[in-house]
Amino acid sequence: MEPEVIAVPKAAIDDLLQNNLGVCEPTNAAWVGFGGKYAAVGYLAASRFYANAGLRELKYERGLYKVLATVWVLAQKLKLSNCFKFDLAVLLPASEYESRKKFEHILRSLLKNYETPSGNMSLELGRFNCYPEGAGVFLLHSKRVGVVIGQRKSAIIMIGYRNASVLVSYRGALDSGKTSDLGMVRMIETVMTKTSGLSESDLCRTIVASGYDINPTPLYKLTRSATVAARNEEVTTLVTAIKEARNLYIATLISWLNNVLPRDVDEIVFCGGTADYLKKELNSRYSATPCIWHGGVIVPDAVDTCKLGTRLTDAYGMFLYFMSGSSSVDEVA
Repeated sequence: MEPEVIAVPKAAIDDLLQNNLGVCEPTNAAWVGFGGKYAAVGYLAASRFYANAGLRELKYERGLYKVLATVWVLAQKLKLSNCFKFDLAVLLPASEYESRKKFEHILRSLLKNYETPSGNMSLELGRFNCYPEGAGVFLLHSKRVGVVIGQRKSAIIMIGYRNASVLVSYRGALDSGKTSDLGMVRMIETVMTKTSGLSESDLCRTIVASGYDINPTPLYKLTRSATVAARNEEVTTLVTAIKEARNLYIATLISWLNNVLPRDVDEIVFCGGTADYLKKELNSRYSATPCIWHGGVIVPDAVDTCKLGTRLTDAYGMFLYFMSGSSSVDEVA
């Protein structure tokens, strides 16, 4: 589901219910309500209510709405009743990891009774597990290398769109980690200051499509000028802006990483979509230390049905670990 979440008045929900003329996939029509408050989630929030991704808000607070909506979507797709028990595994930024008990407590309370497009849900949360982001990749990596992980000091560097996080494993034991706001969005914001009229989402997709070497062809999709010469000039300006923004972003990111990384790590495990984008630069900057990408694991195509690629690896690792000690979904009513 898309990351957008937005609080909406009950009248907006009533309007959705009364004027629902089409047949939408649950993923595209998710909203939840509890305690007289309502929120649209994912595609509905973005397309109908112009919500944003909330990159400066706490993930665990938005995560409450996302879990409620996601469980409803799964119940619709799996044809479950509105009353069942389920287990949940969650990854939070290292900076929010201390809030995991608060997150669990609030979530268990909300699940007991909340509104959805198909009626009230009354659910029971069974087993709950929460780890800092990057832990799923570490679990995959440690399983792959075996007992030698207990002899190494390993750094797990997760670089995503919103955050950059570092976890350190001391002979197999993870620390609580450190998080910064140095995700790729910082680079995108700098590009926006050097260009005109381009949205964050359009820029991100196009910059990724153009690759690290900045193939100009995808950038033409962002041009608005009427003449070929003017469009070429727009692309030239955009290429320069991307290069300058990326150089600044890399310098800032590397400075932070060097400040939080132990000097004597035996290996670095990189993960996250932004890390992939910066792979050439990161391999060069840390060439003196063995670098492993995404724990050396590839998510199977049968799992990655939405073509998320390496962005799914952390959640996939957490899922495998969680399911190794978890029973399947168990309906209780």
